[in-house]
Amino acid sequence: MNRFEERGEELVAVRQDGRLKQLLRIHLGPPELPQAADAESAPVLTPALFSAYRDLGSLRYDFPLVLLEPGADRVAAPLSAIIDGLIDAHAQAGVPGEAYRRDLYQLERAVKELAAAGDERPLKAIWTEAANRCYAQTADEGRRKQLRDNLRSARLEVRDDGVVACCDGRIARRFFMHAWQRVQTEQDVHARETLDELIAELTAIVDADRMRSARATSAEALRTAMGDEHAGGIDFDRLSTVLRSSKHQRPLKSNRRKRLHSVLKVLEVQRKQLGAGNGRSPRRGGREYTAIDSCVEALKLLEAEMQRMVELFRAVRIARLEVENRYDESRHDAFFAAFDQQQLTPEELRGLPPLFVHIDGHDLGAEDKSALIEILSSDLPIKIVLELHTIPDTLPLAVGQAGFGGWSTSIGSMATGLRTAFVLQTSASHLPQLEAQVADGLRYKGAALYCVYSGPREESESVPRYLRCASALEGRAFPCFVHHPGYGGEWAQRFELLANPQAEEPWPVHHFSYEDSDGRAIGEEIAFTVVDFLAMDPRFAAQFVPVPPEDWHPNMVPLGDYLALQEGDTFGKVPYLLMVNEDNILHRVIVRRGLVAAARRCAELWRSLQELGGIRNSHALRLLEAERQRAIEQSNSGRPAAESAAEPAAAPELATDIVEPLAADDAQPAEVAAAPATDQAYIESELCTSCNDCTDRNSMMFAYDDAKQAYIKDAGAGTYRDLVEAAENCPVCIIHPGKPVDPSEPGVEELMRRAEAFN
Repeated sequence: MNRFEERGEELVAVRQDGRLKQLLRIHLGPPELPQAADAESAPVLTPALFSAYRDLGSLRYDFPLVLLEPGADRVAAPLSAIIDGLIDAHAQAGVPGEAYRRDLYQLERAVKELAAAGDERPLKAIWTEAANRCYAQTADEGRRKQLRDNLRSARLEVRDDGVVACCDGRIARRFFMHAWQRVQTEQDVHARETLDELIAELTAIVDADRMRSARATSAEALRTAMGDEHAGGIDFDRLSTVLRSSKHQRPLKSNRRKRLHSVLKVLEVQRKQLGAGNGRSPRRGGREYTAIDSCVEALKLLEAEMQRMVELFRAVRIARLEVENRYDESRHDAFFAAFDQQQLTPEELRGLPPLFVHIDGHDLGAEDKSALIEILSSDLPIKIVLELHTIPDTLPLAVGQAGFGGWSTSIGSMATGLRTAFVLQTSASHLPQLEAQVADGLRYKGAALYCVYSGPREESESVPRYLRCASALEGRAFPCFVHHPGYGGEWAQRFELLANPQAEEPWPVHHFSYEDSDGRAIGEEIAFTVVDFLAMDPRFAAQFVPVPPEDWHPNMVPLGDYLALQEGDTFGKVPYLLMVNEDNILHRVIVRRGLVAAARRCAELWRSLQELGGIRNSHALRLLEAERQRAIEQSNSGRPAAESAAEPAAAPELATDIVEPLAADDAQPAEVAAAPATDQAYIESELCTSCNDCTDRNSMMFAYDDAKQAYIKDAGAGTYRDLVEAAENCPVCIIHPGKPVDPSEPGVEELMRRAEAFN
């Protein structure tokens, strides 16, 4: 039975069901740009699962964020976590806390309002104004006094302070710059300690040599050092003679003395550039931490710094040899005279002063792309934040395209394949959860790349930035993962999927409750997919078509269920997304097939990441299955022959799929049987969904009639291959290639075999 015969009943069902045919035409056909009047009257729809998150001001989540001052245990902390910590500490003290809890939650809302309005002062400063707002909103005098007491005592218990930051268009840059300053301050402390130790040891050698000099051991110098009150009749002339004759008092050779002074000078200059430093503030008296906006510029700056660092590492190596008394002029003089960056070890290269680069993905040009790959392929300690505002950065919605994303949204995965660079990919909404991983990358002695989606540059009144960023991660449009070469040599050690909800599943699934028109409560499980995320993007508005309830059809399938089907099983089915308008009225919205293809591609990319992260790894599953089969075979081979013979033969696994053949009269419905019995190519035009597949392939061979339904215009206007491939790609299997017009066409025998399934 060929493919056409197998689907005969389904084809007839579509032909006879005008409503389903119209829905399929919407799903399979090209998007139509809405007219201006239609666009103004169209309802504003959002994915149904977003309905509970429209008012973020009433919810508690990871923002606003407090960027903590140096000296705190963490780089940053959500305001909600600080408030919860105060409440928990109060409860542990055994004090009744319901009023305290209520008052702090009231204060938290006031701080969020001030921060959302642009107040970027430290928390303790905003706290005072927020508290005054709370007092003004409380009419009862006794209640106001209790509120004042609770908020004042809570403020005294706040240990760490810092600037309050919202999830706005600047949060990624602010967060990473703050973390960078903190980590660099820590590393400066270590560098200062190393240089201080070397300087002290070299100074001791130089001071000891000075004390052995003729001037230092002269009678006058000894008398001055001792002082008249302690002289006690000492013969300083004789003492001087004894000291000078001692074999232990021989001064250093002039070459070594000169070398020690030269090395000390280099180390002391480098030490001054690190500033005084106390571990709590960045670079006191030294260079300020700054961000570079170009990878090309970063490479130039690092090259300029290289000579200075060559001088430093040369001095450090000499200093260590001198301290250990292992410097051999016959061996080492020539080596250090020719010392340049070629002699730097990989560890020393990674020890160069790290540079911080912040790039807007929209401005990433070809030259910067090349420099970015060069950096990620090296051991250079350059930390790059690539901030993305648009996902995908290309629109893969034309017929035949199934791509998703683009260069900038794939760079994280590509950089992971290089294996040498630290890579962290995430949305800005989840930065607070990944503080430890961010710091790991900044401390890593090599290149680091942070790919961060922070939402559109322009703020949106309809969709909060936090919600947009969180949905990109949840919908697998921009999954979160970390690759750390320092964690180990195996993928299981160095690669991890982080912060992705329900990471073991293709898509996260959530319960959604609503009421029908009769007021009955209904609940169902809904998959949150990349299409839910793209539904908020105006670029894709034409890919969603609302369907009135009176046109709903049993063949309409929730998008998550549709994506779970094999493509061959989607025939005659129409995927829809549940969305709600501003009045929380539920709508079914058909998703056009271009967006479905993009979702399938997105799911494939997520599946690849799952395998890297050890989730249902195909190699492991194959090994497990092979072991299972081997165990079964060993078990069967060990059973007695009589026992095996007594068992009935197992039924074939596919026995349940065997059906009785149709009677001759029922083999095809009447309309299908009426198909032309000819070797000429033809199209069942009445079943056409106007999807443009065939007309886009060859507009001279295929055309539309007045009802915009396809027919064969001229079978000779193209090749037989055009006909066969059009039949294979037709979503409703209605093109019949017939026999070739030109039997001598190259490869015609293979094409005829392929055409049999459609004739």
